[in-house]
Amino acid sequence: MNTDANNPQHMLQNFFLPGRAFAFHDQTRQPQDYTYGSFIPQVVQDTPAGLISALHLLTSPGGGMATFIAPNQPVDTAALEAYIRAHFIPSPGEINLIQADVSQSLFLRFIRQPETDSYDVEFEQSRMALTHAESAQLESAIKGDKNRVYLLPRSQFSVSSRAAARLETDWVAFLTLAFNEDARQPDAVALLLNQQIDAGVITMPEQFDNTPSEQTQALVRNSLVSTASLLVCNTLRNIHSVDEIPNHISYDVSYSNSVPQQYVLAQQQDIAELLGKLPAGNIISFTPTPLPEPSRPDKPVVTRECHVSLGFNPSGFNIMSVDLYYGDEQTPMPWPNFTPVTLKTTSDISTITLRVKFSDYSDYEKQLRWQDDIALTPQELGFYSVLFEAESLKKDFKSIKGTATYQPAGVAKRQSFNFAFSSQAQWQTSWWINTHFAGLNGEIEYSWIGDLKNTLFPKTYDSGRLKATVSPVKLQYNK
Repeated sequence: MNTDANNPQHMLQNFFLPGRAFAFHDQTRQPQDYTYGSFIPQVVQDTPAGLISALHLLTSPGGGMATFIAPNQPVDTAALEAYIRAHFIPSPGEINLIQADVSQSLFLRFIRQPETDSYDVEFEQSRMALTHAESAQLESAIKGDKNRVYLLPRSQFSVSSRAAARLETDWVAFLTLAFNEDARQPDAVALLLNQQIDAGVITMPEQFDNTPSEQTQALVRNSLVSTASLLVCNTLRNIHSVDEIPNHISYDVSYSNSVPQQYVLAQQQDIAELLGKLPAGNIISFTPTPLPEPSRPDKPVVTRECHVSLGFNPSGFNIMSVDLYYGDEQTPMPWPNFTPVTLKTTSDISTITLRVKFSDYSDYEKQLRWQDDIALTPQELGFYSVLFEAESLKKDFKSIKGTATYQPAGVAKRQSFNFAFSSQAQWQTSWWINTHFAGLNGEIEYSWIGDLKNTLFPKTYDSGRLKATVSPVKLQYNK
C-alpha cells in the first residue's frame, strides 16, 4: 500500500459506499457529476445453479492453495443514482455518473493474537499458496468462525486537487526588510518569506477544489515563495540604499493549477460473514498429495516506517549533510534541499540518531524518538533563534544599526550578525545561531547606535556593549 496515498473517505466530498461500490463528487467537475468505482469483487455469484463462491480452498496434508476467480461485473449504477437522488441531488436535478480508473489488489488478512501479530498475504495471479496452519485457519473461517480471516481489497485511484492561492503583504516593507537583512539571493529571500508567512506578516489566501494533502499544500506554498523570491531579487538587483526602494510596489504572486493526488480505499470483510452461509463442501476440497508450504516467519514481520522531513527551508543555514542512523542502517537526506525520506525497519528500535554536518566542517548529533512522522525544526539541528526587537524605539529614532556576536560556552564557534531598522513596518529581525546545542549555551554581546528624532541638530545614541542570554533581545533606550 502506498503510504503517501490519501484516505478518500476523509478527503472527498459526499463519499459513500453502497454495496461493493464507492462514489463521490469531484469538486473540479460540474455539480451533477459523480465519480464511481468498485472497491471489492463480487465474492458470491448468484447463478441458476445456486450461489457460487469466487474463493476456493484446496487443502492437503501439507500446505494449501487459495484461489479467487470472480467475473468483472458492472456496478449497480441504478442504486448509485438512487442514493445520490436521496441524499445530494433532489429530483429533477440531473445526475451524471463517471467511472473511475481503479487499480485493485486483493489480500487475505490472517488474524492472530495479539492483533498486532496479524498479517496480510496478497493473491498473485488469482492464487495464494498457504501454510498448513493458514489453510486450517481459512477453512475455519469459510465454515463460519468469525474474526479468523478477512478478505482485504485495496483500491487505488487518482483525483486532482485544483488550487488557487496568492501571497499578500506590504511589499515595500518586505523589500526594506530583505535589504536590511542583506537577502539578495533567491534562497535567502525564500527563507525570509517563509519566516514572514509563519509569523502571519505575509498572508496566503488559498482555495482548493477537493481537499489538499499536506504534500499538495507544501507544493503550492513552495511555488508561491519561489515566484515571490525571484520578483524581490529582481527588484533589489539595482537598489543600493534603503532610500532607493520604491514608495509603492505591487507583485502578482499567485498560483493556479491542478495537482494529482493518490487515494487508497481499503475495506476488509470477514470471510465468515461473506461465505459462512454457503455449503463449505462447495468451497473446500482436499488432495492427499501434500502441497508445498510457503516459508513464513514464526512471527509475522511487521515493517515500521518513519517519514522524516525538514519543517523549514534549509537555504541560508549552511548545512552540508543530514544523516539518520537507526539500528545498523544509515539514511541520508538528499542534499541540497534535504528532501523527505522514509525509514523502514522490522526491529523494535525506539530511537534515531540525527547527525548534521555544516559548511564549517563542524557537526551536531541528537537523539530522536521513532514515530510515524518527524518534521525536523532548526532547533533539532542545533540552531537557536534570537529575536532582536525595537518596536518601542520607533517614536524616538529615525533609524538604528547594530551588531551582535555570539560567544559560545561549548563547542560552537563565534558568530556575528548585523541588524538595522529604519522605514520598515516592523522593527524586529531574527538571527539563527548555530549553537550545536538545545538552547543558546552561551551569551550574546551586542551594541547599537540610533539617529534620534525631533532634535535641533543631528544626534545619535550609543547603547554601549550589552549582553543577553535569552531571546527576545529588546533594545532599550536609556534617556
